[in-house]
Amino acid sequence: MRTCLHFSAWGLPALAAAALLCPDAGLAFPPAPSHRIYGTVRNEYGEPLTQTTAQILFTSSSGVQITGNIDPALEPGVNYQLTVAIDSGTAADAYKPTALKPAAPFRIQVKIGSAIYLPLQMTGNYATLGEPAKSTRIDLTLGEDADGDGIPDAWQRLLKSILGNNAKTGPNDDADGDGISNLNEYLAGTYAFDPADGFKLDILVGASGRPEVEFTVVNPRTYTLYSSSDMKTWIPVNFTVPADGTDAALRQNYVATDIRPLRVAPAAPSLSETGPVFYKVLVQ
Repeated sequence: MRTCLHFSAWGLPALAAAALLCPDAGLAFPPAPSHRIYGTVRNEYGEPLTQTTAQILFTSSSGVQITGNIDPALEPGVNYQLTVAIDSGTAADAYKPTALKPAAPFRIQVKIGSAIYLPLQMTGNYATLGEPAKSTRIDLTLGEDADGDGIPDAWQRLLKSILGNNAKTGPNDDADGDGISNLNEYLAGTYAFDPADGFKLDILVGASGRPEVEFTVVNPRTYTLYSSSDMKTWIPVNFTVPADGTDAALRQNYVATDIRPLRVAPAAPSLSETGPVFYKVLVQ
């Protein structure tokens, strides 16, 4: 049995004087807000994809497919996003509060030209996957990884071609002995065969007498500066690029367009902050 609500409006034309609101029993409430899946897609050499014609293909176990394009300008450290609507068909009942249950199987593929790639690695926090109005970051790495160690074979073959077949190419190895693991060199875009090339961060004194931080940037990666007073709790810090001039705007991130040393000036701490300040850089 359905209940219909009848509304009347006095003083309106006859055609608009009455409205009948009889919602379908199965569509009594609108679906909840959509869920967002986003992240960075990297090629086999660790470089974030920039081809705007490349597509992300998300397919649920029910056969529903949602697509999105690579967009390097989407936001710092992110080059794709997918919107999974609650009523998109990925769930059996569009009016329950989940678009995609955390345990539900799904597949993400990347289409570049006519070739379709199944990512060799998908990393992310799936705790909120499918919850309405929430987001899940899933980073994807393309390429072949025959030994399943998390680093594409092409990158490891390049390392062996330079250092020899006996080179240690595992993710936790340090092929060039610079104190940086092969996995971190792969992600940072630095050379794991040159101990002088590894990612490093230097703290220098700027023209104003305040500390500045210098590190090498590699396109098309994104860099975010963090600070801490105890090396336990880290918070993001805005900064300026002194090379941009005295009127340089504060930045939250820096998106590299080339390969070069970059010097940044962290925003001044509040007067209540005393003691040492430590810095680190997140590379995405």
